Amino acid sequence: MIENVANVPGSDRSAILEQQDRRLQEQLAKIRHKIMVMSGKGGVGKSSVAVNLAIGLSLQDFMVGLLDVDLHGPNVPKMLGLRRAHLPRRPDGRIGPVVYSPNLKFLSIEPLLPEEDAAVIWRGPLKISAIRQFLSDIDWGKLDYLIIDAPPGTGDEPMTVAKTIPDAYALLVTTPQEVSLIDVKKSYNFCKKVKMRILGLVENMSGFICPHCGKEVDLFKRGGGERLAEELGIKFLGRIPVDPRVVAAGDSGKPMIAAYPESKTAEAFEELVRNVIAATEELYRDIQEGRFMRVAIPVEGPLVAEDIEKAPLFAIYDIENGMVKVKDVLPKPEDAPLDLWLKEQVATHVLAPSFPKKLKEQLLNMGIKTIDKIAPKMKSDMAVQDLLAGIIKED
Repeated sequence: MIENVANVPGSDRSAILEQQDRRLQEQLAKIRHKIMVMSGKGGVGKSSVAVNLAIGLSLQDFMVGLLDVDLHGPNVPKMLGLRRAHLPRRPDGRIGPVVYSPNLKFLSIEPLLPEEDAAVIWRGPLKISAIRQFLSDIDWGKLDYLIIDAPPGTGDEPMTVAKTIPDAYALLVTTPQEVSLIDVKKSYNFCKKVKMRILGLVENMSGFICPHCGKEVDLFKRGGGERLAEELGIKFLGRIPVDPRVVAAGDSGKPMIAAYPESKTAEAFEELVRNVIAATEELYRDIQEGRFMRVAIPVEGPLVAEDIEKAPLFAIYDIENGMVKVKDVLPKPEDAPLDLWLKEQVATHVLAPSFPKKLKEQLLNMGIKTIDKIAPKMKSDMAVQDLLAGIIKED
């Protein structure tokens, strides 16, 4: 199933990628919230958090997809008790993800391997192709949430998710120990670099639940994640204690939140679920109500370019609560379709003197607002200030 597009000749490869991009946009438009669960290092319980979060959301009557993009060490099938599940083929011929429950479906590389314990020895291009195909060729249908379990670090897989799903949020997982807190800062900086909005931070292995008396003991420290979240200016979404039953539940294919619903650990996961729901809706409303904007303007030097399709550069402004927080000036790749590139930059608004009809329709279909009331040759900084002052208004 996995096709290495990198081996296709140049012109054919461009056509395949553009067609794939279109399918990606159609699929992603059906998913309200996308969340990548990531960590700076391994061993922090990231997959446990992703699996229990997905199940917890599904138990709240949300339609949920769970995508495991850890291609070298997929753990999600084992944790769900479905290691050798088969991908169902729909009546229309399309392949769907594995159905775990009426509200939850998942996908990992494991059902596509020839043997259960086959090693995946792939380099970057094939891994990138696989993740793109997981999203473009698999019919996920309409989802409220897509939870993406990424491998630790900031390598090919998280980078591909960030580029392929530009409106995804990041959920950072850490433990209270200093070494994990140091590494999670790298994930934070990764998100800032690729312009991925951060949903918040979870402190896993925060305290220890005694299997005999059920009391919580600060065996592995606690509170470091909450202090780091405050330092970085991001939301603290909750702490999950160490509980020996988490390991047993994962090994048996019965995630903690469903296997031991009355436990303190399940209560902690339920609180995390509530906080994630609130945080995603808040970020979504920020965009819908204009409190967060990413404004792209075609420029030639500091001035607005007359022709958006011929502009060599774009000035991109991050605006929060009416104030410009970040400004970047980026070259547009010559071989990239403009609408897809602007979507990749997570633009919410595009300002230009005018728009070709087809481009305007493409941007609007992607949920990007277009404003064509600015004069060419004016300074792009001034155009943004006029937008914020209400001198330039949306249609």
